[in-house]
Amino acid sequence: MHKICIFLLFLPLSVIHANEFKGLQFLINIITGEFMESKGRSPAIQLPNSEEMSAVTGQTNFSFVDFISHRERRMCLPHDVYEAQATNDSDGSQKSKNVRVKCIPNATGNKTVQVVQSMKEVVSLLSPHGNSTKRNLPGKCVLVLFFTRSCPGSALMGPHFVALAKVFPNLTLAAIDAFKYHNLNTEFGIIGLPTLMLFHQGRPVVRFNDTQSTVNSFINFVTRHTDLWPPSIQNAYVTSEDFNGPLPNKVEYETDYYLYLAWAFIVFCAGYYFTKSRLYSQIVEMIQRNWRESEAQIE
Repeated sequence: MHKICIFLLFLPLSVIHANEFKGLQFLINIITGEFMESKGRSPAIQLPNSEEMSAVTGQTNFSFVDFISHRERRMCLPHDVYEAQATNDSDGSQKSKNVRVKCIPNATGNKTVQVVQSMKEVVSLLSPHGNSTKRNLPGKCVLVLFFTRSCPGSALMGPHFVALAKVFPNLTLAAIDAFKYHNLNTEFGIIGLPTLMLFHQGRPVVRFNDTQSTVNSFINFVTRHTDLWPPSIQNAYVTSEDFNGPLPNKVEYETDYYLYLAWAFIVFCAGYYFTKSRLYSQIVEMIQRNWRESEAQIE
């Protein structure tokens, strides 16, 4: 009954567009729900340029037929074409290799890594330049390393990340201790350390996934995902000065007092609920009975 109602509803429309949709085939597609499966359709859709889109701002190029045939699923508007390069594959994995942003060169670069010391610095570091958040427009780029001093991987990556600051003086490099600012881990999806992430206009764009954490791999990462290019690659190596800081090159073990507090809370709760259990009552009763029997034997 439901399909018959749909048939009667779209019958006048199929007659009007009989030449374009071949009438009967269009009705069959509507009944079966396969709007996109018909063959012999019109040629590929030509995307309008940016000038045409700006001229029709606030309007739409879609008709009612386009709406019911889901035409918008087969095309991208010009302002979405750049974003589509970072969309997901059919399996849900991100095509990070196609992500590329435009960066405003940092004119005040000091060839060093800024180690964040407060949340105020995090806000200032990731504050956007202007109001635009589109990746195809120039914006503020920041390369952030999430590390911790007790992580061996962070100690190995630290000197190489410091050396990268000399190669890209026009790029802002910063490091955030994920142990101190653990709330940022949830905010940016940090699930492992160390994690190197590129930010554009205060928004995370792509993270470093290479197995080799060296200066050259970092250079390839920056040039692949930004429009920045190193002025010179003569400094593309790690020196003894890079091991002096500001990032640690040795594992520094720290006492996690919150962990001890958490374990104490777990032990306390486990002991409390154990005293409410039947097994605890049986143990206490058995001890009391043995105690009374021993006293009776002594008397």
